[in-house]
Amino acid sequence: MTQSASDVSALTRRLLATGTPRFTGEHGVEVHTLVCADHVPLYLFAAKSLARCWPEVTPVVHDDGTLGPRDTARLRRHVPGVRIIGRAEADRRVESLLGDCPTLAAVRRGNVRILQLVDYFLLSEAPSVVGMDSDVVFLSRPHALVEWAQTAPGERPDFCYSPEFGWEPQGVHWIADRLPGTPYVPYMCCGFTAVDTARFFDADFLERTLAALPREIAFAPRYVTQMAYSLLGGRLGGKRTRDLGEPYRSGRLAWLPAIEDRVICHYFASHDRATAYDNLSEEGPLLSRALTG
Repeated sequence: MTQSASDVSALTRRLLATGTPRFTGEHGVEVHTLVCADHVPLYLFAAKSLARCWPEVTPVVHDDGTLGPRDTARLRRHVPGVRIIGRAEADRRVESLLGDCPTLAAVRRGNVRILQLVDYFLLSEAPSVVGMDSDVVFLSRPHALVEWAQTAPGERPDFCYSPEFGWEPQGVHWIADRLPGTPYVPYMCCGFTAVDTARFFDADFLERTLAALPREIAFAPRYVTQMAYSLLGGRLGGKRTRDLGEPYRSGRLAWLPAIEDRVICHYFASHDRATAYDNLSEEGPLLSRALTG
């Protein structure tokens, strides 16, 4: 149901008035999110719902290159303890780290979305990373991830993911189709993942994979990041990956079955919507629920 302009204004005031519990970081997990200037309000809903449901993590924001001083000031004011990685700093650090991966580095220069993979792990300071899009909100405590975070590496899956099925892209597989026999994880969404940092990410593997592909696929603007996650998960084998199941399934709430234990909602802010305002207008009840449970 579309909200009126006055409803959107009231929702925004409520967002800004809602305090954020302090993140403690005691679970050794960083929650990384790539944020653009237009989506700062959406990220605030994401971060405040995260703090309400799982405050024992550390939030990390990656600037996509559009955040200005007012954006970063607002983020620091409303998300206590957030670490913000500016785009210029990230470019400088990651270029150095990818010195032996020229194809991967070139893809990163031309595709901002791949920062959601490369930068999350190369710039992480924690043994465990959750990748969370700015259009994800928490609705309840993620007990499965709390248990995962408190389990020793090697005794837990290295890659946990939000399933996505029932609509496009339904497990994009252009890369796998061009590399027959290459294992990959189908029906996953990279908008919400939980990863053992050291055991999942492999820049050399990505370099070899991307270098073997036609340029129109390796340098495509959409879905390359999702497919790269899928391939990194596929190389681990089934026992080291975990589908987080229906409570973590990606999709707008109206598309999903009604269940009592839903943990997140990934409401696809860029699907048929142009701006953050469109999402505030269309997702008002969900975003209100995210603030209070």
